[in-house]
Amino acid sequence: MFKVSQQKIILCATANQLLAGLWRAGELQGSQTFGHHEEGQLAFAEFLQKHENTPVYLVADAVEEDYKLESLPHTAGNAKRELIERKLNQFYRGLVYRTAHFIKRDTEKRKDDQYLFVALTKDEFIKTWVAIIQAAKAPLVGVYLLPMLSQVLVRQLKLMAPHILLCEKLSSGLRQTYLHNGRLRMSRLVPNVPLDDNQLSYFYLVETEKTRLYLMSQRFIAQETPLELVLLSVDGSTQTISQSISQEQNIQCDDVVLSEIAKNLGLSTQLVQQTPELLHMQLLAKGHIVDNLAPSSQTKEYQANKIKQVIKISTFALGAVGVTLAGLIFKQGLDYKESYRQALQDTVIQQHRYDEAAKNFPNTPIGAGDLQLAVELDKTINSFPKSPRRVMQVVSTALEQSPEIQLDRLRWALSSDVNMKDEDKLLPVVNAQTTDVANSTLSMDTNTLRELGFINAEISNFTGDYRAALNSVNKFVSNLKMDRYVESVEVIQAPVNVSSYVGLQGSTTDEQSTQRQPAVFKLKVILKPSEFVEKDVATNESAAP
Repeated sequence: MFKVSQQKIILCATANQLLAGLWRAGELQGSQTFGHHEEGQLAFAEFLQKHENTPVYLVADAVEEDYKLESLPHTAGNAKRELIERKLNQFYRGLVYRTAHFIKRDTEKRKDDQYLFVALTKDEFIKTWVAIIQAAKAPLVGVYLLPMLSQVLVRQLKLMAPHILLCEKLSSGLRQTYLHNGRLRMSRLVPNVPLDDNQLSYFYLVETEKTRLYLMSQRFIAQETPLELVLLSVDGSTQTISQSISQEQNIQCDDVVLSEIAKNLGLSTQLVQQTPELLHMQLLAKGHIVDNLAPSSQTKEYQANKIKQVIKISTFALGAVGVTLAGLIFKQGLDYKESYRQALQDTVIQQHRYDEAAKNFPNTPIGAGDLQLAVELDKTINSFPKSPRRVMQVVSTALEQSPEIQLDRLRWALSSDVNMKDEDKLLPVVNAQTTDVANSTLSMDTNTLRELGFINAEISNFTGDYRAALNSVNKFVSNLKMDRYVESVEVIQAPVNVSSYVGLQGSTTDEQSTQRQPAVFKLKVILKPSEFVEKDVATNESAAP
């Protein structure tokens, strides 16, 4: 499996050898040197086979480097890429390893972009190693210049001088890198460093003067520009050299000991002293990626593996999401199934309760529709602040004692006018006798609201016996008056037929009566105010022994 973030192979190629290091999770696991000969190349191929599909980073440390500082119009997108490519072809046509390093954008005039164009003018020393990498199908991430990593090292050391000449003694020789405000401008490698410590001071002095003259010729600095010379060492061995140069050239020199930063990066001091390039390689392993010089044709294996890795991660993520959704749907299905089973169980329980209640439910001639209508009517009545419940209870109590009376209509009114009349257009027109009481006028307190009930009723199964019908009405009126809630009862219309052919003692076989009229009557009931009823109840309860 392609492990981008876990394991890396970092190489440092010089003219004489190849240094290979294996890093895992940013920690150096070991290093190995391969000579620039057939035996070393075979050993490197075997090394790559042991670490198949491990991404490879190649650092180039060569004498043949070229640097050109150029300003380009500020552009973006495809125009920017085309402009940079055109400039690279102008400077380094035919060269394989080249790139444009962005420095900054000018703040004055046209605000152009400043780029440092760099390239390897001779690449024979890395061609063989790159060919072996491609033959092993190892994913080459990129080719990087060692001076660009020196720029990262300066930032890590927090060196802030505007003009710095960094001197590093490497396995390949003495490398002097000029940085302006912490950004790389040029670098040169001087091989064949003398081994005699007595000759080192003179060697550094001569090479520093050559670099200074070159910088002045390229107009990187002026003659009066204060150049700060920074000498890097692990054990502080360059102190004598810096003092000598400072006295001879009148240049400010600083000695920087690398032991502390090597320790922070996870490298031993002894290891860095033996192989100084490991410090730059460690920076690359820690994720300090600089500009890549390799063409896309050499890194296509890495890009393909990267796409495969993205596809694998996406597939795994989609699979995980799919499994999660499937689990949620499955759980939801189980919940629905459990809810359905519980609903069935509740239905069985309710059915059992209904059956038990139905066994003890009294028989009634009233249909289920009428019962439902009565319940809905009761709910509607309860929704009003004042309801006809008392009138209905009074009439219901009296009807229970007179089952022969059939209620046709009941009108309820709440009014202070006890003499109000009921204009009932539904009452059949009969030759009935209206009592004198109906025409009388009641005298009551008009400031108190009273409940009035107008009752339209008839004698059910009437046979024509008006005397019996009148007796039933009188009994019904008496029952109403006996109720403690009733203040008065008026007979508005009595069931009396005044036909000359019919006597008070009627009969179902009366031949002279060709058409029998129904025994219809109408009453007016006035209830006592509720506060008076409560007062009477309290008085009766206190008078009881």
